[in-house]
Amino acid sequence: MAFLSRLFSKNADDYLVKGDRLLEAERFFEARNAYQEGLEKYLAGAAQQSTGEIQGVFLEKIAIANRAMAEINLREAEHAFGRGDHTKALEHIELAKKLSDDEILQQNTEKMLANISENINDTTQLASTAAACASCSPKEPEAGFPTDSDEPNLSPQDHYDLLIRQLPGEMYNRYKLLDDKFILYYLAASRDDHAEALELLELWYFGSDSDIYRYEKGMIMCRLGNSSDAEVLFNSSIADNEANPLPCLGLALLLLDDGRFAEASLHLDGMLAKGILPEYSRMLRGDASLLSGNTEDAIEHYTLLLSTPFARQSAEKLHDILLHSNRKHEAEIVYKRYLGGCCH
Repeated sequence: MAFLSRLFSKNADDYLVKGDRLLEAERFFEARNAYQEGLEKYLAGAAQQSTGEIQGVFLEKIAIANRAMAEINLREAEHAFGRGDHTKALEHIELAKKLSDDEILQQNTEKMLANISENINDTTQLASTAAACASCSPKEPEAGFPTDSDEPNLSPQDHYDLLIRQLPGEMYNRYKLLDDKFILYYLAASRDDHAEALELLELWYFGSDSDIYRYEKGMIMCRLGNSSDAEVLFNSSIADNEANPLPCLGLALLLLDDGRFAEASLHLDGMLAKGILPEYSRMLRGDASLLSGNTEDAIEHYTLLLSTPFARQSAEKLHDILLHSNRKHEAEIVYKRYLGGCCH
């Protein structure tokens, strides 16, 4: 957003925008990494400048992404508990407690621990587990930001499953059927090990699932800064399978990152018309309008999201636009109704 340049250096702003888009697409692991890398680079170049305000923004965003990953772990714990796998449920609860110290989330983990305790009658083991989890809880913000110690301590298969839970339902069902070679590729890509990921992707691909292959290769090209090849791959993936929403989303993000806002708007309008990831598309459509300077159109799109699960994110953007448009009364209404009583 243009007005963010008054607060952030260009590099910090870039990482914040990148993280926000990944967060909107529910790619929480990648979003957390973007925010963390942006904070690290900002602090490394900040010298003697005061960094408290900027550091606070990044830490808040990191906490949001961590909470989202913690919530995924809690859902996985519920699934494991439902099928009687109490050990796996405890592993996911430990990860959830480690990722976020949000009060409500911590209460939910304690309730789940209590339910498991009632079912397996092993309160001694559970107390020990809970104590170990507490020792892993995040430090206060001034102590720094999450490090690699926050990475899930799971088997490759479980780590992969946790990551692909962020995908749209129909794509999750396809990805979970892919073989071990693809899992190795996906984990390498999640670590931003681009060279290894490309090699593993080529080793995996044997002709089927071409839309997934081209989409995943396009994503690596994006991360390497090769947007022209990425665009070709995304369009090829869409041609291979119009029902796959991922390359459509990838292309939208690429056009936005390249500053091609008019093209992004047309592409996102097409996604909305076809019902492809309608809430994601609407959010990005608002971003395209805002980045191109059409704040009224952005306000319209964000407002349409206030009755959806994207209410919090759209309200935050709407509130910022209204404030910087000197429409303080409307901004106050949005804050009171959608932001004042919420916590991450």
